[in-house]
Amino acid sequence: MTSAKQTSRNRNLGKPDNRLRDPVAFGHPIWLEGLTRLCRSIGSTGFESGLLKLLNKVTPVDHCVVFTFGEGGAGHLFTHGRMPVAEAQQLADDYVQNFHRQDPNYEQVSGAAEGCENSLIPLDNNTANDSAYRNHFFDRHDLIDKASTVGRVEQGSVYCNFYRMGRSGTYSGKDWQLLESILPLVTTLISTHYRILRLNSADKQRPPRNARSLVHNIISKNVPPFSQLTPREREVCERILLGYTSVGIGLDLDIAQSSVVTYRRRAYEKLDISTQNELFTICLTASQYHYETA
Repeated sequence: MTSAKQTSRNRNLGKPDNRLRDPVAFGHPIWLEGLTRLCRSIGSTGFESGLLKLLNKVTPVDHCVVFTFGEGGAGHLFTHGRMPVAEAQQLADDYVQNFHRQDPNYEQVSGAAEGCENSLIPLDNNTANDSAYRNHFFDRHDLIDKASTVGRVEQGSVYCNFYRMGRSGTYSGKDWQLLESILPLVTTLISTHYRILRLNSADKQRPPRNARSLVHNIISKNVPPFSQLTPREREVCERILLGYTSVGIGLDLDIAQSSVVTYRRRAYEKLDISTQNELFTICLTASQYHYETA
């Protein structure tokens, strides 16, 4: 059940501080205080809500979704805003698993094309979306406008989307001026947040070198029964054996957490197992076979 405090916070999400509705006011102490809090929260769970609060001091932003693009394909970094959590998560999963290549901005953002970084990308209602795509990702969820940016990271790019919902109206000319002033900074902070999350995940879950080497040798080579798995299924199993969480695997491979679950399920079905302990047993048996026949 939603608490009264949380309900009040949600109601106020789209109400900007009128004292900060001008770019020259970005240096106002209230603005700087919010920016400082946001910077301190980079790499933590508080970053997402802090980001929306900072943006809403400038202009209403109802919903924020950040995706990643890299060698592993599309991934989902975070979603935060007015939309119900389960609904927002399902929409993000749909995008990553089935629809990201239909995004009219796909070619522009998937490779972080030259000149694209930190540039403001408006929603193109004329050529952007076919009716099915538009209905699935906008109309059904009361999303009526979007501003996007893309930032470069070592692993590829982060694709940042900032939405308006029906009651807030579309972005005005003044809103676009304000977004152009702040979103390059915001995109840089999001990119830094992503880098730190990846580093923290790797540091917490990095096993001893000998263990990594042993597991990699068994799973990456054609050692039965792992030889029947696809390369991605092997990568997921390898990280499960090394103690990575589903979140950590997703960050490490640049794939959605839901995709991690799918690859794990497929691998377990092929291996005829259902638990992590059984996976450890198979790996131990495979290691004995490997070194006896090496």
